[in-house]
Amino acid sequence: MNLPDTPLERVRRTRERAEELGRAADRATDPEHRQRLREKARRLLREEIEGPAGPEAR
Repeated sequence: MNLPDTPLERVRRTRERAEELGRAADRATDPEHRQRLREKARRLLREEIEGPAGPEAR
């Protein structure tokens, strides 16, 4: 079953993905990999707030 892709659903999935990346970063043993995962999680959350085009699109 395909559920509608509402903005609220996209936000929920984005936050869940960022949380998953954060947990993966906590488990990572390589400091560089840990840092990349944390940056990716932050980028996802930042894009959620600013929108995919970034702040210059406003």
